[in-house]
Amino acid sequence: MRIDNNLMAAAILGIVVLIAFRRLDRSDRLNRVFLITSQIVIFELLLETATCILNRSNAAWAAPLSTALHVILYALAPFLTYFWYLLISNWCIPDRKITHRTHFLFAIPVFLNLIITILSPAYDLVFYIDSANVYHRGPLFLLSISIVYFYIAYAFVLVCLHRGKIVKEEYLPMLVFGILPLIGGVVQAHFYGVLLMWSCAAYSLVVFYIFLQLRMVHIDDLTGAWTRSTFEYCIDRRRKQKRNEAFGLIVLDIDELKRINDEHGHFEGDYALRTTVQLIKSVLRKTDIIARTGGDEFLIILDCNTREKIEATVERIRESFQKHNENSNKQYILDCSIGAELYDSDFENFDQFMHHVDSLMYHNKRRKKYR
Repeated sequence: MRIDNNLMAAAILGIVVLIAFRRLDRSDRLNRVFLITSQIVIFELLLETATCILNRSNAAWAAPLSTALHVILYALAPFLTYFWYLLISNWCIPDRKITHRTHFLFAIPVFLNLIITILSPAYDLVFYIDSANVYHRGPLFLLSISIVYFYIAYAFVLVCLHRGKIVKEEYLPMLVFGILPLIGGVVQAHFYGVLLMWSCAAYSLVVFYIFLQLRMVHIDDLTGAWTRSTFEYCIDRRRKQKRNEAFGLIVLDIDELKRINDEHGHFEGDYALRTTVQLIKSVLRKTDIIARTGGDEFLIILDCNTREKIEATVERIRESFQKHNENSNKQYILDCSIGAELYDSDFENFDQFMHHVDSLMYHNKRRKKYR
């Protein structure tokens, strides 16, 4: 049953990871941490399964191999739970900056566990394999397992402490995600022979992937940009977390898209939309966001705090359109109208700010038509 449970959890999570590699934006920090954590959990599940199969085997090579696998299993475990903590941290406090000093302090228990694990085959510290090739816990087993569970417990505490900054709809799944492997680990530590921690972690990650899908599923199928609902979710999350730091917003509208559709067909209009997003993405940074909010209108959130940086981005967008038109063999000019502004404390709320930037874009469009 232990082997079946582990293999089932590894298979389900493995399928989810394969799907996630194709569907998730791997430039997103939260998605990257999820993928790394999932792969380590799958590896741990397979290692743990192999140790169960080798336990009590009479083959001459079984005991040395079992010892080596247990060393890897125990040495890798804190690295996994540390990534688990990073996953929770990036989820509930996305703007939190973790310093090198903090990383170093948090890594000390990981390396302590690594040392006592490597010494275990010689000194029976965390575990030992007896002459009959039977696994036993060592005197420092509780220390090793406490280090492993520390990061999961800290992640759970982090969720509770920052519940005021978490969107209401996310709090319960985040709480379940944090506590499920903790419960599995505590049960496994107290009842010898029960293996629940890594399978619970795997099932939690499957649930977490559903959240990531809900977070990113709102990708516009035609262009690959975020949809309006995703953009509104992002802004709502920023409000709930009281992130009042300045950022840039660009409202962009494709010029004469209706004429392109009428004169050249809707297939060509779709090409113009896809090309527009490609041209914009080519000049944006990984931290910037583009969303399609209407038929031919796009919103871009820039991770910057000065008007100069916004103006530089706008100029790069205009240059990308200009270069495209110079090298294009299309019978029409692809161009756009742009409004851009920096969001800061001068605006009473985001709706007022949106209205202001939108008016800047329409002013730019009217000026171009007048010319």
